[in-house]
Amino acid sequence: MWRDTPLIYVVLEKLRKTNGTIKDEDLYKEVKKSVNYEVSYSDFLKALMSLEIRGIISVSLIRENTRMITYIGEKE
Repeated sequence: MWRDTPLIYVVLEKLRKTNGTIKDEDLYKEVKKSVNYEVSYSDFLKALMSLEIRGIISVSLIRENTRMITYIGEKE
């Protein structure tokens, strides 16, 4: 199914609004509420990985299966 807005942009928009850190479960719930298509958890994790590779976010494992996402910002 085609998406109106790429998932990476939706995740990034939600992270910018938090201005700090958020748990992956909470971010996933926020992303699911804001889009009008089904988002699987694996697609969500792929979007996080892509943003982490680009250096925009930092993902830390705080417990087994619980991640803390920190918005670092865009590189100039």
